[in-house]
Amino acid sequence: MCYEFFLQIVKDDLEKRLGDGYQLALRSIPKNNGIVRDGISISKAGETVAPTIYLNDFYQELLDGEPLSKICDRICQIYQENPSLPYLDSQAFISYERIHDRIVYKLINTQANASLLKKIPSIPFHDMSMVCYLLIEQQEKGYVTALIYKEHLKTWKIRDKDLFLAAIRNTPSLLPPVIQPLNDVLRQLAVEMLGDSYQDAPLDTLLETAAEYHLPEDTSFPALYVLTNPARVNGAACMAYPLAVKNFADRMGRDILILPSSIHEVLLMADDSQYDYDEISRLVTEINASEVPPEDRLSNQIYRYERDLSQITAVSRSLSHCL
Repeated sequence: MCYEFFLQIVKDDLEKRLGDGYQLALRSIPKNNGIVRDGISISKAGETVAPTIYLNDFYQELLDGEPLSKICDRICQIYQENPSLPYLDSQAFISYERIHDRIVYKLINTQANASLLKKIPSIPFHDMSMVCYLLIEQQEKGYVTALIYKEHLKTWKIRDKDLFLAAIRNTPSLLPPVIQPLNDVLRQLAVEMLGDSYQDAPLDTLLETAAEYHLPEDTSFPALYVLTNPARVNGAACMAYPLAVKNFADRMGRDILILPSSIHEVLLMADDSQYDYDEISRLVTEINASEVPPEDRLSNQIYRYERDLSQITAVSRSLSHCL
């Protein structure tokens, strides 16, 4: 079955299941790094917003042998368990005064988002760009958000400067920085994924084996920390907060290397000025290519926070074109 036919079959099937009173539409939605995902939006008559369920992965399941009927069952179940988005007054995008305290920013790769950046306000940040979005509501599995376009600024009759002043003011308070040792984060993720089946011993063995495998005996392990926000969504933006990395560097008493992990988090480690930055950048590049979903990739560059200068500088040859 070809992909386009699959999309139409899913739409027709859901229309029959849901019956009258629902509006369904197939949509191609641009995502980060130029990725476009196909989804189906479902709304009840009269609603101004509709949840979108992405279908790309479901098509792969079909190719892998999953029956189409079971795929449609699951898509319908997903909608029924998440039937609506939070109510957002249609005037919200007209009145800047009503939403200015929910404007926040995130970091995206500049080169990979060249087309998108023509349509949205942005500020350069090394090989990345700071862009703004509206934080509508926090839910159990994340946030409902809306990217802010240049057309919104025209409607609000504000300047780019006003937008970013609001975002710089709001983001650290609405999405405060969280710094945890990498091992603790891995353990927390394992607990969330495995639930009652989680046991300490297997993960401890895995971490110990990884440390022994990757490090020469005459070096001390450079402890890695994860910098993100409480929701672990767009948390790489925390590296641009005025005090997040500075306070960590002061606590460690060292300059800090910043390794982009994804748009959702960065890794921090104390810098002893003996690391081969380009080699670390190569490793980050390999991990980006093999482990990070394309729409979540941020940068292959390595950055260094210098305490004496109180600033972040790039310290490796940028490999951002590899995203």
